[in-house]
Amino acid sequence: MKPVQPKNDRLSQGLVPYVVGTPQNLPFFDLQPLGWSIDKIFNPLHTDSARFLERLGRLDVVTFGPEGMPMPRWVFFDGAELPGGVVGLACPAQQLSEAGRTLFGLAPEAEGFVPLSMFIAIPSHQAGTWMGHNLASASPQLPDLGLQGLASLTKALGLAVFRAEQQIGVTQWNSLALAVHTRLGPLELRTAWTPAHSEPWSLTYRAKITQAALRNLAREPGQELHRPEPDFFIDSEDHGAMQDLQRQIEAGARFVIPHKPRVLGPEHLQVPVASLG
Repeated sequence: MKPVQPKNDRLSQGLVPYVVGTPQNLPFFDLQPLGWSIDKIFNPLHTDSARFLERLGRLDVVTFGPEGMPMPRWVFFDGAELPGGVVGLACPAQQLSEAGRTLFGLAPEAEGFVPLSMFIAIPSHQAGTWMGHNLASASPQLPDLGLQGLASLTKALGLAVFRAEQQIGVTQWNSLALAVHTRLGPLELRTAWTPAHSEPWSLTYRAKITQAALRNLAREPGQELHRPEPDFFIDSEDHGAMQDLQRQIEAGARFVIPHKPRVLGPEHLQVPVASLG
């Protein structure tokens, strides 16, 4: 397979793909995802992986800490590393700038690999369907590295590693991550208002995984996906509209988010929605 070539060349130069997985799960993974080769493996059952896993936790904090959503270490192990896996891109500590070392709390003499991104997924009972649990990238915090598109590439590699045929996920209507997720193609809405979640203004989506979708997600130039035109938009601050859409979904109507949202302001989006009847 021809290796995927993201538009940003810096993503394929100097970064090393890695997998966190148990020996029981690794045989089911594709360690040559999208033509890339992964030989940096961290076993969460071994103590020699502790330093890297601690840095994964730090990546989670610097990415989601300001939003109040960092994961406790036990959630990483119980809910991600043990049943599923973690895929991302890393670099040697020596290659980080002073800003990067400060971000990860590293001493000047620190060595080893530092994860700059991660995608966590958990398998479901439906064969080939994976729950996208966490997507994190340090690119916004380290603009000097020029790693635009890192989150998209990370998710594409991760889905390929897990051999996913469908991906289900949960995010908020005001999340900029929707711009990443919609690169897989139209997202089928399973919920538009989700009281079971601690943030009920969350949406649940499902996406079909194809090679074309993964390469588009990885930002490889020349990839085109079919997308329906939106019928209306949901304002990320309009909870009433979300609840109305949820009632329609529960009554049997089908909707998709066809493409990325419009950004109206900080944590304020206008999300396109298309009806499938």
